[in-house]
Amino acid sequence: MAGATRTTADAALQEDYQPLVREQINNDCKILTYVEKNTEDTDGRRAVLSLHVGRSGGVGSRAEQGTLPTRGSQDFAEQRVSLYSHYGRGSVTGQLIKAADSGKSAAFIKALDFEMKAITNDLKRDYNRQLWGTSDGKIAQAALTTSSLQVNLANGDSGATTVASDVQFRQLEQNMLVDIGTVAAPTLKLAASEIARTGGSGTSADPYWIEVGAVATTTGTDFIFRAGNGGSGASQKEVTGLQTIVDSTGTLHNVNPTTYNVWAATENSNSGTNRQISETLMATVVQTINIASGTWPNLAVTHHGVFRAYANLLLGLKRFNDTVQLKGGYGQGIPFVGGGGNTIPVVVDRDCPANSMYFLNTDHLTEFMASDWEFMEKDGAVLSRLESTDEYQFTLFKYSEFATDRRAAHGKLLDLTSA
Repeated sequence: MAGATRTTADAALQEDYQPLVREQINNDCKILTYVEKNTEDTDGRRAVLSLHVGRSGGVGSRAEQGTLPTRGSQDFAEQRVSLYSHYGRGSVTGQLIKAADSGKSAAFIKALDFEMKAITNDLKRDYNRQLWGTSDGKIAQAALTTSSLQVNLANGDSGATTVASDVQFRQLEQNMLVDIGTVAAPTLKLAASEIARTGGSGTSADPYWIEVGAVATTTGTDFIFRAGNGGSGASQKEVTGLQTIVDSTGTLHNVNPTTYNVWAATENSNSGTNRQISETLMATVVQTINIASGTWPNLAVTHHGVFRAYANLLLGLKRFNDTVQLKGGYGQGIPFVGGGGNTIPVVVDRDCPANSMYFLNTDHLTEFMASDWEFMEKDGAVLSRLESTDEYQFTLFKYSEFATDRRAAHGKLLDLTSA
């Protein structure tokens, strides 16, 4: 029986791995299991939607034979959702393909299977980070650093008043390529340097740090980005993250809340000072969302430490309610009822900002896509030879953006103490 060849290897990639890659990535990004995927309203570059942002002023009550109210009209804004490009690359050597062609196909399939599983894991990790990000590629803020190799992480998420949060730290992994600089100039201090080591315990005396190649002195104005991902505005490359979507200020998808005040999410903070979570605080956010949008959140997502604090609160009140089954095989969440009659599951996401809880209405979140994850194969082959080396690469790509059509349907509770 003949062994595998480049032709059969291409077929294996196309037919066997592509559906698996999509399922694994989409199902391991918790938020994506709840939101609609929209490929119909995109023209390849962006989606354009019409938002109802203002009511007519032409209503009123009058006395008999009184002058009728001045006629008015509804107010609309155009929402523009640009699509961003995301990639994953892997490769196999010519020697491995030759070995398979000689009848040792098991070696090729085993190596290919490992590469595909590895790139799938890398893709879903980074895509989920982006879903919870600040939309400009920032992963962590640098502190004042004088070492040429070790870069300390500075204060990070809301409530992290002494050191960077564990969320930021675990998003920076060994072997990851990073840039260090500003949003306007992401490579100002360092470009595409590999993280050799990570360390620190996360205390003020022993802050988290990463070890990279020689870098100029960093300050609190510098940030750490995945190499090539930094930038905002016309230079934005990552999807718009929930820290941007669930916000009361800032233009989002071409709509400014200063112009249309209905285009603002609910925020409840404590000026950077952490406080104990309570059902009253949670209900306040949920009910404020309802007052602003006329809808109720259907999902609460939080950081591990805040989740433990909420669970401890219920145990202290001797009220650990029945759990809620989650979508996508994620197990169960702790329920919360905020006044709308619906039970809101409270769940953990490893990339949710520390010291916070996000209340989302997933009916008003959409992933716009020109396509789901696909292999580049316009030249007729999934595997293409790399120039000047005996190696063949495969590239996965996706053009997408994460968006909301009702910003006021979401809210966040900040400055919470972790347990």
